[in-house]
Amino acid sequence: MMTTPLLPCGLRVVEVQARMAQRRFPWKVVVASAAVLLVVAGIGAYLVAMRGFVHAYYLAEYQPTPLTNAELGEPPARFRLTDVPWLSEPAPLCQSVSLRMLAAQQGRVEDRSTLDFLMGFTWGASPIPRRSGFFPGQDPEPGFLRAAPHLGFTRRYLTTDSAEDFVKGLKTFLSKGRAVRVALDRSMALDERGLTPHSVVLIGYDENGFEYYEPTCDDVKRCQPGEQPEGSAGLTLSTERLLLAEESQSLAFQYPWKYQLLVLDKGPIVPSLETAVQRNARALIGAKGQGPSSGSVAVGETAKAIEQHGQDVVTPELLRGVRLAAQVRREGAATLLALFPGRAALGQASDLLRDASSGYTAASHALEAKDLTEGAAALRKAAKADLEAGEAMLNVAH
Repeated sequence: MMTTPLLPCGLRVVEVQARMAQRRFPWKVVVASAAVLLVVAGIGAYLVAMRGFVHAYYLAEYQPTPLTNAELGEPPARFRLTDVPWLSEPAPLCQSVSLRMLAAQQGRVEDRSTLDFLMGFTWGASPIPRRSGFFPGQDPEPGFLRAAPHLGFTRRYLTTDSAEDFVKGLKTFLSKGRAVRVALDRSMALDERGLTPHSVVLIGYDENGFEYYEPTCDDVKRCQPGEQPEGSAGLTLSTERLLLAEESQSLAFQYPWKYQLLVLDKGPIVPSLETAVQRNARALIGAKGQGPSSGSVAVGETAKAIEQHGQDVVTPELLRGVRLAAQVRREGAATLLALFPGRAALGQASDLLRDASSGYTAASHALEAKDLTEGAAALRKAAKADLEAGEAMLNVAH
């Protein structure tokens, strides 16, 4: 199965110079040899094919819709929403927190861990590209699509290559009373080094740019985590910087479009959660295929990398992923009990998720203390608990 290079919100992983690494050929000298030309042609064909697979994944899983003139109006010069609560957390969970804000604006209030479950965002594990470690979840973009019907919405993901149409589209939706979520490179938005895939909620605009609510307040100099009343003053971003941040994210992830925006429309409610149970179960179990490993397999491979390569692979990104896994597995355990009271098998899965949380906590403490043997062993225990929790959930779903 094709997977995207998932990176958690707020984790700076790749330097700016690496963004084009998969798009540039590293040749320093042109070798006028027929054999070499054939090799180059083969590599070029391979890269074209791989890009085609990646684009096919985005089109199938994200289900984008082109932004057309039908969505573009004549918005006023400035506009600001006053019915959106500013919700934020210190943890890199910007996607589900963004969804919380969009849903809350339209009267649907849910806790973040419930949305994580509906999205599948924090269920499973995905490796960090070109690094050892993992994010304890899945590609969040399809998660918006999956969660929306359970909340009584349909999710619209609109794309364009036109900067003018994108800006006009943002202003049109905002002036019609709709909060808009955009995915962007936070490092580029803040004029910092690195690549930080991120998600924010736009709530207004004027002649200078856009006002937004930050869902990940991990720097108190910028914003405080927690809940602020509807209409609270947000952060600002110039139009030029917003466009650069969108383009940077698109380039890094090889999207088939430059700009995207996401809004929620009212729709019918899908009450059954059995599909979500099965999907999240499979995410916890994971797999090892031709592409990156996932789920419990990816966590086990992280433990193996620590055993083989030692302290060199215990990066800040790896430690943050392990700490976050402890948090979201504990929350996942509580969410299962809240959503499925009286379901004994899911109660068993909840117990196993708490075991996984304990394992990740132990791994975090050991790795921070540079006890790599104990840290790797604790990660293996956590991976085993994830696997068994997923199996218990899958049995219920069947």
